[in-house]
Amino acid sequence: VVLASAWITQQVGLSMALGAFLAGMMLAETEYRHQVEAAVRPFRELLLGLFFISVGMLLDLRLLFERFEIVMVLLGLLVVGKMLLGATIARMFVPNNFRAVRTGIVLAGGGEFGVALLTILLQRGDLLPPLYGQPLLVALVLSMLASPLLIRYNRTIARRLLGERGPPTTDQQREADFASELARQCRDNRAVDSSRQQ
Repeated sequence: VVLASAWITQQVGLSMALGAFLAGMMLAETEYRHQVEAAVRPFRELLLGLFFISVGMLLDLRLLFERFEIVMVLLGLLVVGKMLLGATIARMFVPNNFRAVRTGIVLAGGGEFGVALLTILLQRGDLLPPLYGQPLLVALVLSMLASPLLIRYNRTIARRLLGERGPPTTDQQREADFASELARQCRDNRAVDSSRQQ
């Protein structure tokens, strides 16, 4: 099914990968999806490694240095745009802005499907000129490289963006905050007692 779908999409002038993707989506909705998943599992890690190697080969370091400003602007627009879109949509389903912004940050990096679509557009040539497509592809690959950092530090980034201060992370910080709060309450109580005595 996958090979036939890939062949059909190639015959109509589209990518073989698109046909395989559509066939995979179709098979995932059938009653045989667990059997297909079990049969494919041994190849998944191999193909995943191959995919990321091919993505790494798309990163043109020469273009990155030659058109550094354009690539960085595109990277910023991509990450910030996806973050805002994700946070806006997530805000409808979560109770506060903090969770929405964290969701947006986690989703801010580029994805494999974006790389596949952009590669198809670049191969066609007439839909997206290489002058703009290649820097966009480099920015997309860089956003994929930044994704693990965005995911790991999403809480800290969200707090900085919203100007919030989170709870202390270590026992020493919690003890210091508790001691300072206790000292402030004692000072306030003494001030109240002295005002009553006067």
